[in-house]
Order: sequence, then C-alpha cells, then structure tokens
Amino acid sequence: MNETQFIEATEALMDDIEDALERSGLDADIDRSGNVMNIEFDNGEQVVVNRHGPTQQMWLASRRGGLHFSFKEGQWLCTRTSEDFWKALSETISGVCGRRVALSS
Repeated sequence: MNETQFIEATEALMDDIEDALERSGLDADIDRSGNVMNIEFDNGEQVVVNRHGPTQQMWLASRRGGLHFSFKEGQWLCTRTSEDFWKALSETISGVCGRRVALSS
C-alpha cells in the first residue's frame, strides 16, 4: 500500500468510526485533529485512535492499554492477536463505558 492509499484507508476508517458512534447512541464527544481522533465519554475516560504513518498502522489506546493494527486482506488486524479492529474497538469502548457496546462499519 502506498502512502496515498494508506491515508485514504485510514480516513475512511475514521469516518466509519464517527458514523458508528453516532448510530450507537453513546454520549461521546469526538474530536478529530489531523491524524488523531479523541473520543471522550461522560465519565471523563478517553479512547484515542490515530494514524501512524511510518509503520502504516492504526493505533487504538485507552487506559486499558494500546493496540496496533495493520491493513491485511481487506481489514485492519491487530499486529499481536490478529483481532479485527472493530471487535477491539467495541471491547475497548465497552470497558470504558461499563456496558456492552457493539460497533461496526
């Protein structure tokens, strides 16, 4: 994947995340600035998603820790566990919110 394709893929993913959060009905503030998306919840907890160009990865971070995702076989997969990005995001946000959340593109 060249740099342009990487940027397009990550922008699409961030757009999809925003749309999924809006559909979910979660009360979250979303702030996108450049390569970084901060998602803040009423309890003050945050989830951060950011594009990391040098490694062509998407990073997902919260107080629970961080995960890195690479684009393989048409999806974003965790570099450690091969878990799908959407499953990891749903689990991360569920942990932050204290209730089950299922997000998808």
